[in-house]
Amino acid sequence: MKTSKNQNVIASPPYPEVLPWFARRAKISEERAKALWDLTCQELNASETNATDLPKAQMAQFIERIGQEAGLPVTPEYTEQPDQFAWLCRHQARLGDMALVAGGAFAKFWQQAMTMPKLAR
Repeated sequence: MKTSKNQNVIASPPYPEVLPWFARRAKISEERAKALWDLTCQELNASETNATDLPKAQMAQFIERIGQEAGLPVTPEYTEQPDQFAWLCRHQARLGDMALVAGGAFAKFWQQAMTMPKLAR
């Protein structure tokens, strides 16, 4: 008879995978970065933030908070560049998707064109 262990699910928010990188970049410990992330999540969950915008708002506030903790900006100061860069990334992704869709359509056409039609008996 199999025995299964009861696994407890931790209710704390999952830490982002880039958290250790931010900690090293800001020259603070990972434990302090995790504490800052927990504080950011608690503040934003308590406020009335739209659920779809919550992860983006959490990351933006965390980056700002970790920069203040380190006493220096973690990311460079940009004026208009993030919007332009985001547009470029989205545009590049659309072009890549178009190539995949076109390739799939061509493969389907080629398969249909090269397949012998089945004659009715």
